[in-house]
Amino acid sequence: MKTLILYGFGIGVIDIRSIKKVRKQYEKVIVYVSKSPQGKAKEMIEELDGVEIIETLNFYKEAKKRAKEIQESDLKDLGDFGDRAMMRDPC
Repeated sequence: MKTLILYGFGIGVIDIRSIKKVRKQYEKVIVYVSKSPQGKAKEMIEELDGVEIIETLNFYKEAKKRAKEIQESDLKDLGDFGDRAMMRDPC
């Protein structure tokens, strides 16, 4: 199965809900962020299995490097992923 690699400044409740929707399609989900999850988002992540949060200042560089290491992986920006992307849609 594939691995989903996400990257962005921070992760919130909306992002976690989107991850839950696609979780069955991926063996593992790795999220690179520069700011650790807070409050409700932190609680929701702890409930999910197979989701790894990595905190780093160079989230794009680290995510891209990891995507090259893993053969079957999808690399996506958190801003363009799931419900957050739909919320930013101008239409």
